[in-house]
Amino acid sequence: MQSKPQSTITERNSSKSPCKGICNLDFETHQVCQGCGRTIDEIANWSIYTNEDKMLINEKATQRLQGF
Repeated sequence: MQSKPQSTITERNSSKSPCKGICNLDFETHQVCQGCGRTIDEIANWSIYTNEDKMLINEKATQRLQGF
């Protein structure tokens, strides 16, 4: 039995969210979550980003968290 090719939707959602369930906005900018390091826009649009976009956002979020 052959497996089905991975769908575009599955590919888009294959990168895990960096959410830690500790949602707290940075008080200086009010745009960066201190739990995951993503901006409000990145959090809101996570479900529509491609896997490549998500990997880049995860890298940026990690860098932002190092600044806290």
